[in-house]
Formats: sequence, C-alpha cells, structure tokens
Amino acid sequence: MSEQIRRAQPSRAVRFLVVVLALGPLATLGALVACSRPAPTPETPASHPPPVAPEPPMAPATPMADTAETAPPSVEIECGDTLQPVTLSPDLPKTPTFQSEITLESLQCDFDVFSWNTFLAINHSLSGAFGDRMGDNATTWGAWPNEGDIFRPDGSRPPEWQAGQPPPREPVPPVCEGKGRPGDLVLEQIGKQPILVEASLQPFKSGPLIDVHGRYARFGITVNQPMYQYIWENELYNRTGQKAFSEHGESVEFPCGCNGDPAGRTCPPEGQQGAVMVKAAWKVIDTAAGDDPSRFHTSHALVITPPVGDEPETCERQLVGLVGLHIGTKTQGDPQWVWSTFEQVDNVPTAGEQPAAGRRYNFFQPGCTDCNAVNEPPPQPWDPHVQPVTDNGGKSQVVRQIPITDDTKKLNADVQPLLQDTVWRHYELVSTQWPTDASGAAPSNPSAGNNWCNPLNPIDETGAPAPAFLANTTLETYIQGTVPQASSSCIHCHQNATMAEGQNNFSDFTYLLERAH
Repeated sequence: MSEQIRRAQPSRAVRFLVVVLALGPLATLGALVACSRPAPTPETPASHPPPVAPEPPMAPATPMADTAETAPPSVEIECGDTLQPVTLSPDLPKTPTFQSEITLESLQCDFDVFSWNTFLAINHSLSGAFGDRMGDNATTWGAWPNEGDIFRPDGSRPPEWQAGQPPPREPVPPVCEGKGRPGDLVLEQIGKQPILVEASLQPFKSGPLIDVHGRYARFGITVNQPMYQYIWENELYNRTGQKAFSEHGESVEFPCGCNGDPAGRTCPPEGQQGAVMVKAAWKVIDTAAGDDPSRFHTSHALVITPPVGDEPETCERQLVGLVGLHIGTKTQGDPQWVWSTFEQVDNVPTAGEQPAAGRRYNFFQPGCTDCNAVNEPPPQPWDPHVQPVTDNGGKSQVVRQIPITDDTKKLNADVQPLLQDTVWRHYELVSTQWPTDASGAAPSNPSAGNNWCNPLNPIDETGAPAPAFLANTTLETYIQGTVPQASSSCIHCHQNATMAEGQNNFSDFTYLLERAH
C-alpha cells in the first residue's frame, strides 16, 4: 500500500511503501479503564510539519577543552541522505531536525537522534558536568521537581519556578526526617495496587517489578520548568483548581518546543523549550549479591515503603541504580509528544535469543526452572516490607518482547565514542515513538495563545504513531507485545489521560494531573 508522509509544503512530499500496522489504544499508566476507548483508523495521508533545515555536519568527536569557545564533542549519524549530529551538550534540543528527503526510515532516524541529544542533555548536571564523579554525575532531570513536589497532600500551592531559577523541591516527608542528605532522591512508587502505593508507573496488567536479588524496583516522575510552571500558573496542582479550570472552558495544553522565528509569527524569536517529563525506574544496588555500581548511574535515595497491614510506613536510605528512563517531549510539530525510551543494557535478554554463557541480568535468571512465568506479574500477596524475596517464583522473569532494531543498535554503537569512561555507556536507546500524521488536514496555527502548538489530528488524535508499539521493559514490563488494545503504545495509552477533576478534562497526554489532592 502506498501512502505519503507529507509536510505542509506539498513539494517536499515523497512516496514510499509502508507496512500497515494495527493501531489501538492500550493499557493505561494511571487507571484500569483509561485505555478502553478505541482509536479511529486514520483515513488521511500521513503527515508531519515542515522540515527544519538540517544543521551543518559537525566535526568528529574530540576531547572537550576547558574553553568556552571549544565546540562540544559530537558524532555524525547517517539519516537517509543527511548527516545528523549527536552532540555531548547540556543544551536541551527544542525540536527534532529533519531532512529534505523524507522516508519513514529516515524520519525514524531523525527522531532517534533527537532522543539521544535529549538523553545526553538532561543527563548533564545542572552545572553542565558529565561523568565528573568517577564516570558518573548528578543529572538535570534528577534535580527537577517530582510529583510530590507539585501535588502536596493538602493541595496547597507549591512554590513558583521562574525561568532561570533553581528547581523548587519540597522538604523530605516526615518519615524520612533526619535520614537523608542534600541531593538524595525520594522514591515512593512501587506498583499499581493501592495497598502498595498511591500512584504507579506500572500499567494495566500490573504488578511490582522485582529484580533477580528479590528487591522491589522503585519509580519516579520529574518535570521541567515549562511544564511545572504551566501547572502552577493554571492552579492544576489541586482538585479545586482543576475543577475551576475546566468550568472556565479551559483545556490543558502544555507548551510546545519550537525554534525561533525572527518575525515572531510561528514561535518567539528566541525559540521556546516545550514541556518535558521524565519517568525513571530504579533498582536497589546490592553489591553483596553481585551488583556492579560502575555499570549504573547511581544515586542515594530515601526509599519509602508505605504501610501494609500492621506494618507502618518506613524510610530507608539506599543506593539505587537507574534501569529505565522514559522521556516525553512536547514539540510544535508533535503535539502528541515525542516518546524516547532508554534502558540499562543488563536489564533483560530479547525473546528468542540465547543469553551468552555467564551473562547476568537485572530482571531475568537464565536457566531458571522454578521462576515465575515470563513477563507475568509476580503472584500476590505483594509486601515490600519483606525483602529480599527469596523464592524465585516471587520474582520477575522478564524478556524483551519486541527486539531493538538493527538501525537503532547501530545508532547506539555510533554514539559510544561520546560515552567512553562514563557510566552512560551502559545505556541504550530502545526506540522513539512519534506521530506520523500529527495534525492531518487541520491548519497549522501556532500562537502564544495555544503555547505555540500545532493542533491534533481531528480524525485521529493519536496521529498514527510510529512505531505502533513501544515498551520499556522496566516501565511497561507486563504489557509488551504487538496486540492491539492490549500491548504498550505510549501515545495510544496517554491519549486517554485526564485530570483528577472537571468536565472534558483531557490532560494533554499525561496522567500526572491525576495525582492532585
């Protein structure tokens, strides 16, 4: 079947063959029925916004000198007929860069390059350091406010976060007072069930993720300044504010990233950074059991375990390692957001592939005969106060259901020169999901009034995502696959996200606003 991916300029349209993939809404990250609404099959040709002129190719990677004039190291990636730079820079890209000749494959490469540039930017520290702490470093996204900083238990107003100011953070919860140090993470989320945690990253077919050492994985969400400030300015941090927002006829529309327009017609002259949210999965580093901290980005965290039965809430300071990172970025041409997902390379094997002899994994035990069924939640009851889990049948046994493509594997290898001598060389891009037909036939009308966003496709609000399915084995562990309306697809699932209060309360592809009290 011949279809078009076309931009607003018809002269740039090209034709190519596309394998038609079944698309459907999938399991939600926030509620049992949130992904029950089927998505319409798009009847319009696939499209994407006008291409941005590609930047000139940059020089091969060279060591970074301590001078402001030195260009940051970069590697050149072949995307179709153009070389796209992946750059070791703390500057967060506002939008992907596209080529003049367009195919589905070259566009996927463009978005994957955008994902790597985003990953590298947010994994610098706030001061711009990268790998300065024995190959590791504090991260920008780790300093951003988390859901607990935004949605206070009493619904009160959090601090404002003006552009250029340090990120606001709440004091540690009372149960953790006196146990932490400055810069410690606060991790509360464990699994979907209310008995375990108030909110979770785990989706519909859910349960805790328990590593090979019997330790429960932990999860968290942070947001950048434009996203935080939008919530703050519109008083969406509590249910009362959300209800008033809805009753005034407002709809949630987070800011879109765009490159500067000197005339100010389609974007502010200086450009605009769009909303970014980061979902992270962590495992407890158990060196006595064989974990090697040098293979992880690590942080000390105040790990909170909620009350279960007669067991009270507890808080323990532990060393945790990053195992999954999911980045959602809203851009002018992608109002459904761009979804970039990364994992630590030791997480799991791929289904159908024989693990190498002696290979150790975080969430899979090779040759195990008494383990839980593959990609099935551990059996209940779940009690995170009882750790480590010693019975193999009570741990997660996980494989990657959809293999990482050869093109993405090559891209990951090509980026390695930028990551040498750092812990970040142990992370890989799984894929990037993006809308192939973001706005359909709707006119492009970005303005300050709509936060410089293009409209959603009026026929298919999901924008016909590519790839059709995308899962991070630590964040969508138990809903991997290619089954319509059952397997993980970021855009399809988040299409059904809503606020906690209000009529017509679509929350712009994020379940975060459901956390309001």
